[in-house]
Amino acid sequence: MRNITGQAVVGDDLYGRDYELDRLWERLEQGEHILMLAPRRVGKTSLMLELRRAPRENWDVIYVDVESGDDAADCIATIIAALAAEPRYRSRFEAIPFSNAIKDVFERLSASVDTGILHVELKQAIGREWEHAADQLAARLTSLPDTGGNLLIIIDELPFLLSQMLQAEERQRNAELLLSRLRSWRQAPELRTRVRTLVGGSIGLEGVLRRVGLSGLINDLTPFRLDSWDRPTAVEFLKGLGSDYGFHLEEGAIAHILDLLWDPVPYHVQLFFSALRDACRDESSRVSPEVIGRCFTERLTGASGTAHLDHYAGRLEIAFDENEHEAARDILSRVCRREDGVNLAELEDLRQQNEQMFRSVLHDLEADGYVKHEDSRLKFRSNLLREWWRKYHGSVAS
Repeated sequence: MRNITGQAVVGDDLYGRDYELDRLWERLEQGEHILMLAPRRVGKTSLMLELRRAPRENWDVIYVDVESGDDAADCIATIIAALAAEPRYRSRFEAIPFSNAIKDVFERLSASVDTGILHVELKQAIGREWEHAADQLAARLTSLPDTGGNLLIIIDELPFLLSQMLQAEERQRNAELLLSRLRSWRQAPELRTRVRTLVGGSIGLEGVLRRVGLSGLINDLTPFRLDSWDRPTAVEFLKGLGSDYGFHLEEGAIAHILDLLWDPVPYHVQLFFSALRDACRDESSRVSPEVIGRCFTERLTGASGTAHLDHYAGRLEIAFDENEHEAARDILSRVCRREDGVNLAELEDLRQQNEQMFRSVLHDLEADGYVKHEDSRLKFRSNLLREWWRKYHGSVAS
């Protein structure tokens, strides 16, 4: 097992997710379409990629990431590119009655086609006719030979793409049309027994769509919650990782690490292990409570940790409009000041300013893994994130 930080992991490097994988396949085989709900950095993309790496018998899986897109044409072009790059589907897709521009792209396909390049060329060929291309794609999926197999289309970061579109007035209509088109695919009787969809992202799709009144376009998706590891899993992971790297950690050291993190987000556990190895120059005999503490305060929540945590701040700008963003930062900046957070009564002034917005923002901060309710208090889920936020964003609150 390797300690890979910052990148998705699959196979032997994906730890402690056997149950979740089994449940996902169970639901897909029952005919359900999935909306994966997950806080940041818990391994959502890794789980998706593992579905593609090791599909169940009679399943084909394609994975597309639409985070870098800016319009509906990106989503459709990426799906077509991923399917066309698969040898089993290529000849069938070459027969789709696409426009001449798209046909020209397919004619230039090579056996080792790069899906990224193909996506760019297809988007240019599709242009503003993405709805027509989507209809043609659906028609070809419908006419595929019924061999008893199933196709799973995984769309990662769709919420991010839609949020970008909804923030630009000229693309808002396309966002609604794209959602409607994807929904029509899911509900088409001729596709229902052979094509499934799994959607996920690093910002909550439900919150993005609730704000613009489009939640009804995803109410046929089955929610699937992916959380951080539980503590026993995190303990076993650190033991196993220490053994594989020859950097053995005593039970007391592991407990100290997890006590500092609070929430054993897989990525954060991996970061801590890596930082501790570096601090001890790969000699586990140097591990001590003082060294562990310094790793947390100086490396993980210090300036060097910004590269790993700054996306928590950046994604708020994507998930919220200007007023909601200000409210979210104010809430987080008050909550971060103490380990036990704040009593909800301490946020009463924010609630009174705009109760509907306050409740919506608070709901999404919880759903996206920033904060949690504990009794009558609101506190950070992750002490790592709390301490980093306190240092670099804590002065925002009024």
